[in-house]
Amino acid sequence: MFCEAHAAVRYPLRVSPRLLLTLVVHACVLFCLVPATLRAAPAIPDRYRRVLEQSAASGAFGTIAVGLIEGKEQKTWFFGKHPGAPAADAASQFELGAVTDVFSGILLAQALLEGKLRATDTLGGVMPEITWADPALAATPVVSLATQQSGLPATPANLFSRDPGDPYAHYSSSDLRAFLANYRAASWARDYAYSPLNGALLGLVLAHVYGADFATLIASKVLAPLALKSTGFDDGTGLRQGHAYGHAVAHWHFDALAGAAGLRSNLADLLEFVQRNLHPDSSTLRAALLLARQPRADAVIGGLGLGWIVHDIPADGQTWPLVWRASRTGGFSTFIGFRTDRQQALVLLGDAAEDLATLGVAWMSDQSPPPSTAAPFRPTTAQLDACAGLYRLLDGSDVSVRVSGDTLAAQLRGQPAWLLQPVAADDFVAPGGGVGVSFVRNLGDVSGMVLRSNGTFVTGQRLSTRAPTLARAPLQIDARTLSSYPGDYRLDPDTLLRITSVDEALLMQLSGTQAIALHAYAVDRFTDADGQNGLVFHRDDKGGISGVTLLLAGGEREAVPANWRLP
Repeated sequence: MFCEAHAAVRYPLRVSPRLLLTLVVHACVLFCLVPATLRAAPAIPDRYRRVLEQSAASGAFGTIAVGLIEGKEQKTWFFGKHPGAPAADAASQFELGAVTDVFSGILLAQALLEGKLRATDTLGGVMPEITWADPALAATPVVSLATQQSGLPATPANLFSRDPGDPYAHYSSSDLRAFLANYRAASWARDYAYSPLNGALLGLVLAHVYGADFATLIASKVLAPLALKSTGFDDGTGLRQGHAYGHAVAHWHFDALAGAAGLRSNLADLLEFVQRNLHPDSSTLRAALLLARQPRADAVIGGLGLGWIVHDIPADGQTWPLVWRASRTGGFSTFIGFRTDRQQALVLLGDAAEDLATLGVAWMSDQSPPPSTAAPFRPTTAQLDACAGLYRLLDGSDVSVRVSGDTLAAQLRGQPAWLLQPVAADDFVAPGGGVGVSFVRNLGDVSGMVLRSNGTFVTGQRLSTRAPTLARAPLQIDARTLSSYPGDYRLDPDTLLRITSVDEALLMQLSGTQAIALHAYAVDRFTDADGQNGLVFHRDDKGGISGVTLLLAGGEREAVPANWRLP
């Protein structure tokens, strides 16, 4: 009675509940009958469009493919085009890199739901057949692989790339199992730190519990149920040319590390994927999709799901999750993200190793966009020569800088050299962006540098305009003596030194770095062409190799033979 009386006072025209329901239903039907072309289509806000247009026009990207979903509507755009290259479309293939972790996380979620794994399972518990050198490694929780909190190193100690342009190729499943059986960490910190080893080991675990290879599992249990027909591992079909620092680069191949970064896909498939995440009820993987995006831990970058990163975004007086993931490989970049409160999703794909994550997160959270990506900088030979030399940092460390091809290489005493890539006049970065060098000028001449390493900055003074060089005359040694040197040597828990012989010379290679050619200049002594890197072998009473001193830009490091057993 109260409700009816109240309604009669406020609304002189009384409408029965049944009639009101009928009117609402008719209104909904009429809306649905409106042609889609007359509804508001998704649009790129001007401030983000300008960044996309300018980044493509500068040549930093050949193409940026954009897909936007708002409600039930979606639209695609393509910015830029490399001269002579085919224009991109929704079927063009891009490397996904670490976004592969999202698909691995969904497979892990499905394995948990099916009882193939438990949330408390460890590596050693799942794979008891491996004899673990480090009990702490065996005790690593499987779930921590998906949240990047395992404490594993950035690269396996037995990763020795044959091609610096394709660093993870040829790392086999035998290599990965050898790492598990032999690796001993100096200490373990289960904090967030990205490592491709996490995704690789998660793929190995899932293949083990299901009794099938990882690629087949992803295809049958994740990609097929989500109707992703153009997503998969390395087949090379339709993959666009990748670029880095203005140059075309080789495609990356991942072999045993494919579970970390091996997937390739296109804009059409990724839009279908984020749409399925916006509306999981329509998928047979509903429970796994929801479980994978539930935050399990926190990090500086946001909440950590199974492969996903989750940000809480304030809106309408409360917070809503932005679920996203991004990656850069040697020649590609990717961002995918969605918000259920807005029924909005965004996909960004670029065919260059430039950052798209900052733009993607800003767009999805209504923040100011980052600056557009500048044009690739190509220094002249004279500009490179002007930066070469010996520098002394304020902490007393010396840094030698040399011209290496069309860029620079910098080397600290006791460390391997970094190959630097030019990003602007007097500004260079190492691949991955963790290390950077900015040169300082005084009256036009380079007088010093600022070295950035993992967030810390150290200034240095230029001591000379030439990097130190100590040429040594080659000494020919017999084949039998030369054959006694090759092998693996352990420098520290995360670093091995591999020595191989080629003709009458040796190649030395540290974990995750490129090989350096050496020639003998005395018995058991070898050096490179500049005299900055070398080896001094030590022998026991029986004449066998007992150890080696590694010489790196004047610094010495000791290593002992390391014969890693196969599991």
